[in-house]
Amino acid sequence: MFKTVKEFIKIFGPLALGVCLVSTWFLYTRNKSHQELIGQRQGTVVAVDSRIIAHDVALRSSDAKYLARLVARRLSAQPETIGLRGIEDDFADFARSRQSYYLLRFLDETGMERIRLSRSFAGPVVNTLKTMQNKNDRYYFQKTMLAGKDDVYISHFDLNIEHRYVERPFKPTLRFACPVIDDAGQKKGIVVLNFNGSSLLESLEFQATSEGSIPMLTTSHGHWIIAADPADEWGHVLEETNDASMPNRFPQAWDKITNNEKGQVLTSHGLFTFDTIDVIPGSVISKSPPSPDEAKLRWKILTWVPLAQLTVLWMPLFIFLVAMALILLSFGCWHLAGYRINQSEIEIRLRENEERTMAISQSSQDAIAMVDGQDQITYWNPAAEQLFGYAAEEMLGQKLHDLLAPMELRPIAKKALTDFAVNGKGRSVGNVLEFDALHKDGSLVPVELSVSSFRLKEKWYAVGSMRDITRRKQNELKLKRSEETSRALINAPTESAMLIEPNGTIVAINKVGAHKLGSSVGKMIGQNAYAVISPDLTGNRKDIFKQVLETAEPARFEHVGGNRLFLVNVYPTKTPDGSVDRLAIFARDVTEQREAERALMLSEQRFRDVSEAVGEYIWETDEEGLFKLLTEDVVSVLGYTAEELTGRPSFDLMPKEDIKDYNTWQNSIYGKRESFTNIELRNITKDGRTIWMQISGVPYYDEKRKFLGYRGAGMNITDRKAAENAVKTSERKLRALAKSAYDAIITIDTNGCVSFWNHAAEKLFGYKESEALGKEIHSMIAPPEERPKAELGMYEFAMTGNGPAVGRIEETIALHKDGTRIPVERSVSGFQLGEDWHAVATVRDITERKELEAKLRKLATTDSLTGLYNRRRFMELSEREFTRSLRYNRPLVMFMMDIDHFKKVNDTYGHDIGDMVLRSLSKTTLIALRKADILGRLGGEEFGVLLPETGKDTAVEIAERLRSSIEGTVISANSNNINITISLGVACLDPKTKNIEQLLKRADVALYKAKQSGRNRSVLG
Repeated sequence: MFKTVKEFIKIFGPLALGVCLVSTWFLYTRNKSHQELIGQRQGTVVAVDSRIIAHDVALRSSDAKYLARLVARRLSAQPETIGLRGIEDDFADFARSRQSYYLLRFLDETGMERIRLSRSFAGPVVNTLKTMQNKNDRYYFQKTMLAGKDDVYISHFDLNIEHRYVERPFKPTLRFACPVIDDAGQKKGIVVLNFNGSSLLESLEFQATSEGSIPMLTTSHGHWIIAADPADEWGHVLEETNDASMPNRFPQAWDKITNNEKGQVLTSHGLFTFDTIDVIPGSVISKSPPSPDEAKLRWKILTWVPLAQLTVLWMPLFIFLVAMALILLSFGCWHLAGYRINQSEIEIRLRENEERTMAISQSSQDAIAMVDGQDQITYWNPAAEQLFGYAAEEMLGQKLHDLLAPMELRPIAKKALTDFAVNGKGRSVGNVLEFDALHKDGSLVPVELSVSSFRLKEKWYAVGSMRDITRRKQNELKLKRSEETSRALINAPTESAMLIEPNGTIVAINKVGAHKLGSSVGKMIGQNAYAVISPDLTGNRKDIFKQVLETAEPARFEHVGGNRLFLVNVYPTKTPDGSVDRLAIFARDVTEQREAERALMLSEQRFRDVSEAVGEYIWETDEEGLFKLLTEDVVSVLGYTAEELTGRPSFDLMPKEDIKDYNTWQNSIYGKRESFTNIELRNITKDGRTIWMQISGVPYYDEKRKFLGYRGAGMNITDRKAAENAVKTSERKLRALAKSAYDAIITIDTNGCVSFWNHAAEKLFGYKESEALGKEIHSMIAPPEERPKAELGMYEFAMTGNGPAVGRIEETIALHKDGTRIPVERSVSGFQLGEDWHAVATVRDITERKELEAKLRKLATTDSLTGLYNRRRFMELSEREFTRSLRYNRPLVMFMMDIDHFKKVNDTYGHDIGDMVLRSLSKTTLIALRKADILGRLGGEEFGVLLPETGKDTAVEIAERLRSSIEGTVISANSNNINITISLGVACLDPKTKNIEQLLKRADVALYKAKQSGRNRSVLG
């Protein structure tokens, strides 16, 4: 144990020290690079943010200057009343293009608000005179009135205050004010823009956060406008304690920040990157440079990267992996130390055993030789001297394979020795091989070789044991030849064969026989044949086997086994003294042979029966075209017997006017020796009738390929020809009817190509009949998106006569020749001609019907006066949304709206003005709602609104905004300005609400309460 520990320390100590040093250096350099990269990125972020704020402030200052000059021009060029109205319009247009301002004001020289325009969800809203206030005591008014022309006052960044309280949620606000000075240099007041700084602050936060840092924006005194913790923001505005500030939280960083324009500082809290924004809040922006005291008031933009993020993220994992590597290295070094100690002890024991091994090998009867990695012999025992004829003195130091290996094996041996010298492995190591070796006299000695290897003093050695196998190889060769001869004899037949002893034991069996018995050759050897083959064979035929054993004469019999018929031959095998000691049994399956013989006889009879049943007769002519043979069926077709027609030419049966054409055709066929099928011609029967015949024939030859004539069959097709003529007559009538039809009638073949196109189809689709015939129907009139589906259905129709359109009346869209789409009604049916399927389609233009349906649908679902959904459609859509909200547990809100004192409007101005008011209310409400909201007129001046995905708080807010927007809307009618108000009832979906009618009822009850409590308000029910 002590030796192992000492060896372990020698190995592990230097390796562990090296790993620790390299790991420490690697971590230090990676962290340093990581920190430098973060510093560069944060410097870029801070510089960009600083420029963004300075640019945004400059832009807002330009807006204030622009509006101040605009107001000055209005007041100088127009009377005050008209000028103020023009300023209102200018402010409204400006507010629509600059949505970041939530309040625009014009204060006159006394500080009184003359124009106050605020932003609402429905757009800019001009406040009434009642809401105007005097602001002459406000700091921004006083400082701006002291400013010169084109000077802009910028306020501190603070929170918007409504009714002397900070508005929540917070609305960060910057005020930009500019004096209004007319052409005479007289100040008329100031323009004030309240800028919503939320979007500016959010962009700063997003810019820094995207780079993995924490953004900060502070005042000159270190109070946070943007902080790491939102609870620390706006402490100076909310008059909270001064603890929430940079000087108190990060004093070490603030000392450097407050005394420098920009830079970076690394403290125990992390890395701070800062810049000073070129904006002085609470002062007038003028062309003159700021004083030193004013310059100290500028904002500071910062980013903070905590100390933990300044190290690479994978450092804990790296330290863990290094620790694991050291642990694994210690295990490896411990095993290596133990191995070295064991190796030295093994070498000592090996030397002790070497002498014993030499004594044993000297006495071995097998030849033993040992070679090194260079194939040089280092040991050669006496048995090897006797086997190969070389003395030990001759072999030691020689190359083994150069003396014993045949020439063709030496290249292989040299390659194997190259690999053996490196790793001690090879093809022969650990295996037993047989090969021919060279004797000293040049003869070949078959030997069996086994080789093992060992490593000594960094070199590989091989020890081989070789045994003479000459006699064994000779015996194996004799046995192999005997087995191959027997196997060839027994496996040669294609029939089952086995060799059995008198008691039934199977001595040999071929593969065919074993397969017939459902087993293999190896499994069948040794079994009793009488036990494994058919009991009928071993029982009923036992006397035959006994007779062969007694008489030594072969026997043959047929045997039925299951549903198979076997021809069995039994042959005796004799001993030298003439007695029978075994039986050879051969069984051949003759089932198919016997069935073929019976089938041949049946086929001949079947041919005659079928020929007679189908009304055909069989004929045969010689090389001159004279009848040689006719079946008796000819008498039922032509009235002549076979004997009467034998020796006569076939044209004897034809009308005279057909003979010339027939002879021309027959000479051509006989000259070319070609087959012919389904040739139609006329024959005259024995009783004088003219009938139509269909004949087919093939030439036949003798064994020397000499042409002997034709053989064929004839069939009476008179009835079929009459039917075809009737079909053609009917087809002409149908074509005349189709051409005069009002609907388009189209016929296509199995490939989808047009085969009929009537006049109505020409008018409907724009293609002439000559253009359409032969064209693929779907490429002409099917829309592109429908063609893959149509082609797939056409494939099914061509195969089966069925398809998605067959047997159905359906509406679809078709294409005109000019590309326009036509709504059509289509019905398709299929019919078969021969083996091919064809289809006929009737197509009707339904454009007028579809337009009428659309008009009826609109009349049924909309209110004719306002264009909104009527009550029935509103309830249908609301029911659908109600069901969805219940299924997915989503919020839902219902409004009921009613115009206050609408009867007074009708009585005062007339019903036409009342209708105008209803339409104006509808338009205003639609603008205020979302696309997903549902608005409907329920009757008279009563409206319903359904708001999906809307909670209670949002619903109340929307209701108030909608009410306020309608209250501020002025409707001009016949030089009269009409103001209306509405009352709203609001109902939210809750677990007690079971259907949409209940929700509507709750909203209606809430509407009633709103009217009872004074109107022009919304009530939550």
